[in-house]
Amino acid sequence: MEASVIVTETSAPAVPTGAPGGGGRDNVPVIRERLRADILGGRLLPGAQISQAGVAAEFGVSRGPVREAFRLLERDGLIEARVNHRARVTGLSVHELEHLYTLRVVSESLAVSVSVPAFTGDELDELDRLGEVLRTTDTATFDFDTWDEVHQRFHMLLLAHSGAQMLGTAAEWAAHTQRYRRVFAEEGRGLPPGAGEHAVLAQLCRDGDGAAAARLLALHLSRAALTLIAQMAPTYDPVLLRAGIRQVLGAESRP
Repeated sequence: MEASVIVTETSAPAVPTGAPGGGGRDNVPVIRERLRADILGGRLLPGAQISQAGVAAEFGVSRGPVREAFRLLERDGLIEARVNHRARVTGLSVHELEHLYTLRVVSESLAVSVSVPAFTGDELDELDRLGEVLRTTDTATFDFDTWDEVHQRFHMLLLAHSGAQMLGTAAEWAAHTQRYRRVFAEEGRGLPPGAGEHAVLAQLCRDGDGAAAARLLALHLSRAALTLIAQMAPTYDPVLLRAGIRQVLGAESRP
């Protein structure tokens, strides 16, 4: 790939070739989703610069759909774009991390509690299988991308019967936290915390105990968040996250 498309400190290209040509709005979601996947998947690092002209040339389109794709990515908080300047992938922020996990703690604990009574036998079997894969992952051969694909499937299956809108929103928040989990893994810390809790969550779902599953999921997500926050900013006080945990767990919470 030409350096004019993406400029990063590591000079790592991100936008692959083979994109459709043309200049219409039909190309906007294609461009947006490709760049979004590269940002969330760690192929475009925080601070990487993206050129409108370079992306347009790579996809064989005019700048119109690229500008629109950039606008949507900026709305999603994934890039910072200025007129007549290259866009830049947004940096990691402890404030964003806390906000995302607070939303996940509160909403996903509710979603799993209403999903538990509706799980089918096949869904429970799949939760057991995925939970066991996550529990028994070998830290010596741990690969983040492979592990996180299973991890995301497990967490979305927990919410399977909470409604399409809840599922879509939860999936978006989870995708955004992927950038932070990746940093934890790639700095040599291995598996994210609480890997063994997935199998316990699966068992609680099989037992039909939605309240217990909701409490454990809230603790599971909050522990992951607090670990990442401590890594990023050891003196930061996650007031919002603690309030979210208390809302779910009540007096029993001691985050």
